[in-house]
Amino acid sequence: MWARVTADSTDGSAWLDVGRYYLQLSEEYHAHKKPVVVDTVLAHAILDTAQLAFDRSARLSPGTRTADSARVFRVYAFGERAYVDWESGGTAAATLAWHGLPESLRLPPVLEELGENLLRACPHQGVLFTANEMDTQAAWYLRFGRGLRPDLVVVPLDRWKLDSVLRNRVLREMRRHDPSLRALGETRAVCASMGFERAPEQRPAVKWNKRPLVWVSGRETKDDRVPPQDFVFAALRLAVDEHETWTAPVTALYTRAVSNAGGLCKAFDTFDLGSEVGCR
Repeated sequence: MWARVTADSTDGSAWLDVGRYYLQLSEEYHAHKKPVVVDTVLAHAILDTAQLAFDRSARLSPGTRTADSARVFRVYAFGERAYVDWESGGTAAATLAWHGLPESLRLPPVLEELGENLLRACPHQGVLFTANEMDTQAAWYLRFGRGLRPDLVVVPLDRWKLDSVLRNRVLREMRRHDPSLRALGETRAVCASMGFERAPEQRPAVKWNKRPLVWVSGRETKDDRVPPQDFVFAALRLAVDEHETWTAPVTALYTRAVSNAGGLCKAFDTFDLGSEVGCR
């Protein structure tokens, strides 16, 4: 990758790949392998390098999908920096890190809308487990960067399983000891994004109920449920019309949601999107 930017420092695509490499490299920090000393300075430096690469990629590729992706990954890098601070300083530190995000740096409306819809779908005081980079960062951006649904805990399920430092930090903040999803469900709703192909299988077993955009287990009341027709998909309509970069993966998540909660079709039909998400 560095050979590509050395050969042509104006190659925006190459700079995007460099940024992606450093973004992935930052994940090694969260392995917390002993006896390696945890070094938040190094983790921040890696993410700062990713930021610089994404910024250069966006500036060198105006009006292209490469630039669109680079701008989104710049926001992702902020999310990963906040993740580092969340482990070391808790939710307040993560929120503070997100407040460093420049006002001009935002996710595309279709991803903002996805994040808002996922947060709305999860009951009050719930834990939302996300499936992948897209739904995680969209939900984190709205939760921390825009202050929506501060009552929710939003955690990628793979990191909940593998990152003991984050898991223990979250458990302390929730005043819980047992990390199993069944145990969490004893005191609050547990949600799983329909970014997953199917409801996550856990041990001990968890009973999932299908709701618009999420599966829900644990404590939930009827008052917590958002009617399917109340979800909004105006940004998706615009993204489809403009053939935007992130339309396909967002549409795939919504298509899965429709297959699990057919009541959503009325909301999609309101925006003339039924055919795009598999409604009949």
